[in-house]
Amino acid sequence: MPMLRLTRPLNTTSDYDLIPLIDMLFILLIFFVIAAAFAVRGLEVDLPTAHSSKTLSGRVIELRLTADGGILCEGVPLPRQEVRDKLHDLVLGFRSRPGRLVLVADPKAPVEGLIFLVDEVRMQGGEKLLIATSGHPATDAP
Repeated sequence: MPMLRLTRPLNTTSDYDLIPLIDMLFILLIFFVIAAAFAVRGLEVDLPTAHSSKTLSGRVIELRLTADGGILCEGVPLPRQEVRDKLHDLVLGFRSRPGRLVLVADPKAPVEGLIFLVDEVRMQGGEKLLIATSGHPATDAP
């Protein structure tokens, strides 16, 4: 009875088809080029001056947002991790001794920082947050 040979022939070559791989690389390249074109960019906004600004009296707590996104509370630097606790204490303090919380933002401050502060005040139960404005610019009208 003859035996079957189960060995491979020695002269076979295996070629890999690289065309699908190259196709996928081009598709990924096109995807990332298009995604980079639609990347989120900042928008410069020149806010107008307020016509109804007036000087505040009484107890005023000032939150200042600096041009680099830093936060100052009554002139003292306040890390973002401590903003929630500080605002919580301020809002509770307003119940026993009423006052006003005023946000003063640098014109070059990031909008993200402004939204962060407004959101934190709302989450801590602050009912009113006043935003400081510059007065109407003087004009040389006759």
